[in-house]
Amino acid sequence: MLLALHGVSKRFGALQALRDVTCELDGRAVGLLGPNGAGKTTLMRACLGLLTPDAGEVRVLGIDARRDPGAVRMRLGYAAEGPHRIPGLSGLESVAYAGELCGLSRRTALLRAHEILDLVGLDEARQRPVEEYSTGMHQRVKLGMALVHDPELLMLDEPTSGLDPGNRDELLQLLVRLREGDGPAVLLSTHLLHDVERVCDTCIIMDRGQVRYAGSLEQLRARMGDDEHVLRGEGDLAGLASALAQAGHAVAPGERPDALRVRLIPGHGPEAIWRAAQAVGASLWQVQRRGQRLEDAFMAAIDGGGAEHRGEERARS
Repeated sequence: MLLALHGVSKRFGALQALRDVTCELDGRAVGLLGPNGAGKTTLMRACLGLLTPDAGEVRVLGIDARRDPGAVRMRLGYAAEGPHRIPGLSGLESVAYAGELCGLSRRTALLRAHEILDLVGLDEARQRPVEEYSTGMHQRVKLGMALVHDPELLMLDEPTSGLDPGNRDELLQLLVRLREGDGPAVLLSTHLLHDVERVCDTCIIMDRGQVRYAGSLEQLRARMGDDEHVLRGEGDLAGLASALAQAGHAVAPGERPDALRVRLIPGHGPEAIWRAAQAVGASLWQVQRRGQRLEDAFMAAIDGGGAEHRGEERARS
């Protein structure tokens, strides 16, 4: 199991940063999603053993992060949010130094640093001081420092923050190659849904320090229902909408006057639409299934949690 969290809570004064976080996840790439203040960074630090939860158990790669944080960190690579760098060092020296901190000999760390800088696309800038690096280059050297000791799990906190579209795309492509190759598993903390959709196969959605969803992206979409169809045609579309609604299907206007959106009852396929159209004399030239967007499923998970939170607040008052 990549991550196993059971009843994890953490408070900073009046702020409840984590509230009874419980989930188990495996996979090659996990997205950690949530709005600002959701508790993502606090959870990552608990997984790294950099802070101790007030309650609960944190297991990373089967290791108890509270009891043996050093063993966890030896098997993880971590790139924190922000332009963290060591002034006066080149990109090569920065990555090699990170390797030495993880126990590599000086020679091995330098050889490994050369390999990693080629991998992350800094081969031509390896001897330049990090103070001269652009934002995109800083993100790449941080990734190199996290990869140099060949970790089993790579934890990245907002790795595409501040990048232009070209650099962002290149970094995401690199993460996809790591996921699909022999590289480490990836835990990607971000508020950018597209990044998770591009890189990850599973995700954790957090809000107000609680987990609102944990599982595969496909299961997340399926939980919302995936049977919405867009219809376009002519004739008695109002009669068609009425017939479908009477049969129990959810019907809404489409984006055009000649369109309808229909969410079918589970177990019913598009043949139900064709039968209803034939019965009322409507002519359809398009019946297209509309895939559930990750954004829709994410907002539903957050909104559902918000309703739950409001209910708790009313109960306490």
